[in-house]
Amino acid sequence: MRSHRLTFSLLTLLCLASLIDAAETYRLSDGITAYVPNPAGKNFTVKLDVRDLNLLETGPREILVKVYDPDGKVRVRTVIPDDGVTSKGFLPAAGAWDHEAWYYAFCRMQGTLPMLRWSASSSPDRLAAVPKRSFTYSIPGSSKGVYRIQIVGFPDHYVTLSIDPDLPFGVAGHPTWLHGSNPAVAAKAPSSRRFLYVPRGANGLHLMLAEFDTPHTRRFTLTAPDGEKLFDGTTGDGLLLKRIDFKQKWDDKIFTLDIGAGTDDYLMNVKFLRPKDPEITQRGDPATVAIFAPDEKTAATIQGGAIYHDGRVFWHPFQVRLHDWLKKLPADEFIVKDAGGKSVELTKGKAGDWHYAALPSVPGFLNVNSIYWPSPPCDGILHNYPAHKNRQAVNVALRDLSHGLRSIGPGEIPAIAVGGPWANMGYEYSNYAWQYWRPAWRVLQHSDAPADVKEIVRDAYLVCGDRLAFCVTWARTNGNAFAQVVAALRYCKEATRDDLQKQLADTYFDRFATGGWGERSGISKSGPCQEGFGHDHHYGSYVLGSWKTVVADLKDERFRKVLDRMTMVYAYTMSEEVAACPWDSRTHHPPPMAIEKDGPFRWKGLPGPDLTESVNGGNEWFAARRKNYYALTYHGRITPAFVGNAFSGQIGYSGGELCQLHVPGRGIVLASTLNGSYGEGMAIHQWRNFHLHTIVGQTTDGKPFIGANSEHDNAKLEKNVVTSSGPIRESSLETVRSYTFDADAIVCTISLKDTGHSSLLNLWIPNKERGKVAECYEMIPFLPNKKTPGAKKGDNATAITLTLKGKASGTLAKEPTEADAIVIDRGGFGVRIELDQPRTVQRGQNNTLLVSLCNGPTPASKIAVRYRLVPFAQP
Repeated sequence: MRSHRLTFSLLTLLCLASLIDAAETYRLSDGITAYVPNPAGKNFTVKLDVRDLNLLETGPREILVKVYDPDGKVRVRTVIPDDGVTSKGFLPAAGAWDHEAWYYAFCRMQGTLPMLRWSASSSPDRLAAVPKRSFTYSIPGSSKGVYRIQIVGFPDHYVTLSIDPDLPFGVAGHPTWLHGSNPAVAAKAPSSRRFLYVPRGANGLHLMLAEFDTPHTRRFTLTAPDGEKLFDGTTGDGLLLKRIDFKQKWDDKIFTLDIGAGTDDYLMNVKFLRPKDPEITQRGDPATVAIFAPDEKTAATIQGGAIYHDGRVFWHPFQVRLHDWLKKLPADEFIVKDAGGKSVELTKGKAGDWHYAALPSVPGFLNVNSIYWPSPPCDGILHNYPAHKNRQAVNVALRDLSHGLRSIGPGEIPAIAVGGPWANMGYEYSNYAWQYWRPAWRVLQHSDAPADVKEIVRDAYLVCGDRLAFCVTWARTNGNAFAQVVAALRYCKEATRDDLQKQLADTYFDRFATGGWGERSGISKSGPCQEGFGHDHHYGSYVLGSWKTVVADLKDERFRKVLDRMTMVYAYTMSEEVAACPWDSRTHHPPPMAIEKDGPFRWKGLPGPDLTESVNGGNEWFAARRKNYYALTYHGRITPAFVGNAFSGQIGYSGGELCQLHVPGRGIVLASTLNGSYGEGMAIHQWRNFHLHTIVGQTTDGKPFIGANSEHDNAKLEKNVVTSSGPIRESSLETVRSYTFDADAIVCTISLKDTGHSSLLNLWIPNKERGKVAECYEMIPFLPNKKTPGAKKGDNATAITLTLKGKASGTLAKEPTEADAIVIDRGGFGVRIELDQPRTVQRGQNNTLLVSLCNGPTPASKIAVRYRLVPFAQP
């Protein structure tokens, strides 16, 4: 009998042709689950043809393959190894589909086209030329019902699934999309149709559609059982998100989705919304991904993946087993009593730990997500269990654990939507918001719960832990959550003590700690946990609290070493009074923690012996401390321009800027700060209102430039001198900067030069205006004096006096004034700025000193300045 064949590709599956053949291609984004009705319980064979583009990902990328029978028993559990091609191909940093889409949009907004069509790899001729590896799995027909085939990988993976003998099946894409490509259908039929079963209790849905090649002409039609067209249209500008609230119940009914013909790829998914279940406390809106079936009968048989049992909706057999085990216990087995036989209530402690105050407790509870998200009751109960050994308390904890496990839906991920239709598994499945990983470890390894319930819990975490180990793409963008995936896997492997989960957890950790999950993801070369493809002082600090639990609970030295290195960065980068962290790749907030005054991570801005260092040897931050100053400069990575283009402006600045100049024991004098989070107030055209230490201005073509809008990969420290240079983004200039950290002063030099591409760009007809500057300043950000109670407006203004040739020449004003020295006094301490020659200076819009570096159109090579920063403090 001819087998049905389905090919899934990088961003997920969905070729909705009525008969699926080898011409149709799909990509994983990141996974798909095929639901295979097998009413006769017959044996069948699964064949996978795997193709790897080796384009977007750098390094080895594996594929998880699992087959479950109708009872939830695992019939196949394996990891397909990488094909061995691990060298870099795609240069831009990218986490998931949105970053790839932003890149395409950014290119078009700059008036150019991306180098590759988004859909190019799915073209049948190109895909056929990619080497394939084939894998075959024999599945015994042990039970009658619906089997599940789970395939999870990365956007570079194309997987062709064949089932023999012929069995129809439906497919769900998770966590976000199904990726469709049906160029063959365009020539054969005007549209293709899929059938979507509505699980009981659904009260609405999210329809999600996307196309990143242009034009967007494919039509999608979603039709309700009564014939009403809930949606009939295109993706519009390339991304359509539509929430549809049901006007009536559609339980057990079938929706149809028609996908019009088209020549390019598309992404789509449907998430059925559900009312809140009082037993399930997972954050967000309950929502399950739809299962797309080839016909009504198959859709009805699969039931959207739902299992109806005991008046509830379940999604996995382990959920039913655990529910039934708990239901068999008498009611008094959930009543906790003290030594005198009096029932006691569960209370929440100051540390966020739920416990029974009348029972003995274990001190030192640490929330796995520090102060950022509360832990569930079972975590606190089980933490204290070794002190009281109360069996009823364990039962209460198991009941709470079962409620957490009930949130796991199709795709073996939390069935939720947060902030619209989305669910970033870095947040929603890790220790960040789904904090049931440590409780599992405590149940399985530190409680005397009965063996039969331990078996159920272990089976559940083999399902969950395997899937979490392949939650990477979207998770790796936000380090505060990405780090929590690493921690959750660490607890999971300790809970199950399963060999495969140990391998998966260790691999995840190693890649997280060494950049193996992709450019600008995980731990950076300087030590911090990266955010938004750069560094964020606020969000990057979350892991400092959350990983303490792993070190405390599991005594894992690998975690401690990485944690110590991360923490050491903050010993240099913390600041007083303001958030002097202009590199921030997401927020403009300081870390939610106090400066450490003692110990190995004592803040370097406190008085101490001289130091001149590259922070952690990463050559991104450089710090210098002398008796009269502490200085920190930043030369490293910042958020890519295509990301800032999707927000309010450039997110974070670098370019060798002076982040803070501090007088030890007195206070901060100069500080570079951001105006807002996610680029708010920091678009390059707003440069006049910046509060950064950088060279700024406009070129003769009217374009603004900011020297801090650059990354200096060549930054280095030689003795007491830091030097660095790099191209300024969105300009034809490069910036060169150096700092010489002397005993009592800092010598700063800054210059400009033409773009490093001049020879190439001038190949045929040189542009005489390229590299010319019309207006240019060195911007030096100062701080106003601290406010004192009862002071009138203006009483606390920082005193800024000017000197020219040794004589006072006034105070800093908005009007240009000539000076060769400027004194910034914050009330008995401050800095004297000694210029290399008399220059025009003026006050900027946002507490900045602007030192003019040109007078009319000037070649970039003629722009340079040298000055000394001499900090002082009166006795």
